[in-house]
Amino acid sequence: MEKPSIIGCSGGPDSMALLDWMVSKGFYVIVAHVNYQKRESALRDEKLVRAYCQNKGIPCFVEYPQFSKGQNFQAWARQVRYDFFVKLACRFEAQGIYVAHQREDHLETYLFQKQRKMLCEYYGLKPVSSYRGIPLYRPLLDWSKKDCVAYCQRRNIEFGIDESNQTDQYVRNRIRHHCVDQMSEKQKTDLLHQIDTVNREWKEKQESARLFLKNWDQKIASLTDWYFLEEHLYQQTGERHGKKECQNLLDQIQTDCLIDLKDYEMESFQGKLWIVKKQAPVKIVLPKIQYGTYPGFTLANAGRTIEGVSVSCDDFPLTIRTVQKGDRIELRYGTKRLNRFFIDRKIPRVMRKNWLVMENASGRIIFVPQIGCDVQHFSAQLNLFMLQ
Repeated sequence: MEKPSIIGCSGGPDSMALLDWMVSKGFYVIVAHVNYQKRESALRDEKLVRAYCQNKGIPCFVEYPQFSKGQNFQAWARQVRYDFFVKLACRFEAQGIYVAHQREDHLETYLFQKQRKMLCEYYGLKPVSSYRGIPLYRPLLDWSKKDCVAYCQRRNIEFGIDESNQTDQYVRNRIRHHCVDQMSEKQKTDLLHQIDTVNREWKEKQESARLFLKNWDQKIASLTDWYFLEEHLYQQTGERHGKKECQNLLDQIQTDCLIDLKDYEMESFQGKLWIVKKQAPVKIVLPKIQYGTYPGFTLANAGRTIEGVSVSCDDFPLTIRTVQKGDRIELRYGTKRLNRFFIDRKIPRVMRKNWLVMENASGRIIFVPQIGCDVQHFSAQLNLFMLQ
């Protein structure tokens, strides 16, 4: 059975051209229209989309989201729109989502990215991408805005003009009106070639960085250019970082330091680089031995000697928690402060913050990963192993 295609259709010339073009090509389509109820012409656009679909016997679904003041309208509208497309794609097991971005949208996006000095996976608009795991297609990137209007006029397809696009209220509108719309055809063609070159060169740098990072030993000295650090940051945090930011970070990490990266911390420690996600303090109370997997560790009935501890009924409830200032453990050769252990083992501060300890009912630390159990809880019959 053929899977449907979800088409995002605003009622403008671009999306109406896409809709009619896909229908004429025999696609099995389902139309998604979002009425933000913000423009005077919003109801008009909804009606003409519904009318086209009714005439062609095409399923049409309309969403009426409610905007809350204080948000960025364009960012909110985009998320609402695409989430609606995804909801329909999942409901009808669609093969993908189709949107009507055309050539001028591609140019406008590129200029917007460059103006903001954004570092992107891809510059401009990608012909095929994905959103929340659903394929996202842009088949009209070779069409100009004029091509879309001419197509609709030639095919007698009714469309509406979004009056908000005629203002300079948004940055993208200003780029469209004062940059893209002022370009000659040759200038647009030259800019398209420039975008292709930028994407090709950036892809080569990314591939070079990924190949390097596969066997990287975390040594900062071997990070010979900013994009190696950028790709590492992206792999660790899922976020892109700009060239200037990476160059500044590269300068900072030449000496030992700790850098806050929002949800992550990055540390330069003795010539190596560490990036760790920030975590809330851990506190897990066990009324009895409970083998199983927990966040960041596993409790098992077997393991290496250094991973084991012998616990009795008097030790319960056990508490597994994040290390605290002043923590210490009694070993055969005396009491060891955990801070001293971290220093001796050359463990980075970002790792120390998330280190776990096991504390018994009397508040005594009886086990620490990589140290083992305290002197009073070692025996030939270890019955609890903490694996990490």
